[in-house]
Amino acid sequence: MNRIAIGKSQILIFWDTIRSFCIWFLMILSTLVIGVAANSLALLRASNAVHHVARAWGRTMAFISGVRITVHGKEKLYKSDTAIVLSNHQGMQDILVMYSFLSKQFRWMAKASLFRIPVVGSAMAGAGYIPVERGDKKKSLQSLMQAAAQIRAGKSIIMFPEGTIGTKDGRMIPFKKGSFILAKKSNVTIQPISIWGTHDAIPDQPQNFMPRIYPGAVHVHVHDPIAPEEYEAMSAEELSLHVRNIIEAPILEHFARQNELERVNIRIGEDVGVQLYR
Repeated sequence: MNRIAIGKSQILIFWDTIRSFCIWFLMILSTLVIGVAANSLALLRASNAVHHVARAWGRTMAFISGVRITVHGKEKLYKSDTAIVLSNHQGMQDILVMYSFLSKQFRWMAKASLFRIPVVGSAMAGAGYIPVERGDKKKSLQSLMQAAAQIRAGKSIIMFPEGTIGTKDGRMIPFKKGSFILAKKSNVTIQPISIWGTHDAIPDQPQNFMPRIYPGAVHVHVHDPIAPEEYEAMSAEELSLHVRNIIEAPILEHFARQNELERVNIRIGEDVGVQLYR
């Protein structure tokens, strides 16, 4: 690599660092400001109002970070009653994406460690979001009971069946059973959602003290809702496989398209190289 190329690379790294720092600063500042408003409403036990504030926060964060969200099949969103929304989990910004296009009242089931973050945790609790303790079966069961209570109160629930973020390249990891046990016990409609692109927005960067944030396109695929009578004869394991196949289909299509684009770019680069050295 010549000196000019090295210089350009260093400039890009510097620019990425500065831009990401500014985005993180704005996101943290916005979180604190909106978090204070959410906590004030939480003291009044106005969980629905807290959720509206949380949606405003999510949309603000998505705008600041440069996420461009395209929703495919939005007309398929189940609006008649409560539902359990199940989605793959590619990255931190999945949460912002959900806030950006879902208009109904819903409650998150999220890992308990998030509830210990100052300002954010108390706002989440005030909104009625449900903490999940990983590795503790008794507390996990309690979380499912809380979720069932929220569903009976007319609130939809959002869960990531993978339990954590998937692979670095956007592929899905095995589903856990909890969300499907909840669906069977609650007897409500399941709304499958597929998300592609958030894994590239904040990629895994263990070498960086401050993770870089990159603007980009995120695609959301809304699938046909699954009514209780459609899965009543299925076991939780069969339901899990059925929902996984639905959610994974567009993910695999995006993955194949990305790989083909990379192969085309490599071929173009090789052809250019051959022309230069003739």
